[in-house]
Amino acid sequence: MENLHINVMSLSEQAKDKIRQYISTMDLEKSNKLPREETMANLIGVSRITLRTALNDLACEGIILRRQGKGTFVNVDSLNINVKFNPVMEFTDMIRNSGYRPSVQLLEIQFVSAKSIAAELQLSENDKLVMCEKIFFADENLCAYCIDYFPLTAIGGEEAFDNFSNYQNSVFTYIYGHSGHKIIWDKVKIKTAIGEDIPNLSSRISDKNINNKPFLLLEGVNYDDHDTPLVYAKEYVDTDFIQFSMIRQRNINYSK
Repeated sequence: MENLHINVMSLSEQAKDKIRQYISTMDLEKSNKLPREETMANLIGVSRITLRTALNDLACEGIILRRQGKGTFVNVDSLNINVKFNPVMEFTDMIRNSGYRPSVQLLEIQFVSAKSIAAELQLSENDKLVMCEKIFFADENLCAYCIDYFPLTAIGGEEAFDNFSNYQNSVFTYIYGHSGHKIIWDKVKIKTAIGEDIPNLSSRISDKNINNKPFLLLEGVNYDDHDTPLVYAKEYVDTDFIQFSMIRQRNINYSK
C-alpha cells in the first residue's frame, strides 16, 4: 500500500531549520551574534514564543550560546562537529559526515523470543519480536554492527514480513511508513566491548583482527512521539571511523 503518512514538522522545528540557514549565511569571522529576538522572529516569520522554543533547543544542542543581558551568539566550535552524540543521526549519515563512503549489508531478519527485550518494550511474552542484524561499512571497512528488536505489529504483521525481510534501509523509516510510529528519542547505556565478545560478529566477518578490536556499545530503547518504547537496539561502533562529539553544559557548584 502506498505510504499516505504526512511528515509534518512542528513550527519550532521549522524555526530551528531557518535559524540554521541564517547562521550559514553569517560571516562569523566578523561577528557571531544573532539579531535580537523580535528581529529574528520577523525575519523567519514566527512568533517570539516559537522562536524562543527553537533557540532553547539549539542552545541545548550547543549550537548557540545565550548570554543574559548580552544576546545570543553562534557557538562557532559546534559547527566543526561532524557526528553529534545528541541529536543522533542515521549511521549512513554519520559515515558520510566522517568523510567516508557508506554502505550497508543486511545480515539476517528473523522472529525471536526474548523475554527480557519484550519486557523492555512493554510487551507480553507472547508478542512476536523481529530481530534485524546489519553491518555498516565506511569505504568497505566495517564501522558498525547493529541489532534491532521490535514488535512484528510495527511492520504490519506476518503478512508484511516477507517484504520487510529484503529491506536494506532504515528500520525507523520503514516502521513509520507502515505503522505511523515516529522514533523521537532514545535512552541508552554506554559501554565498551571487544570484537570476540560480540555475539555472531566474528562468524559474520572473515577479518580476524576484529576479534581484538574495541567497540563502543550503545544499548537501549527507542521511543516514539507518544513516548511508547518501540525498538530495542544494540549498536557496536568502531570509533576509528565514527567519532562522536557533543557540546556539554557544565553544572558546577561554585559556592563551595
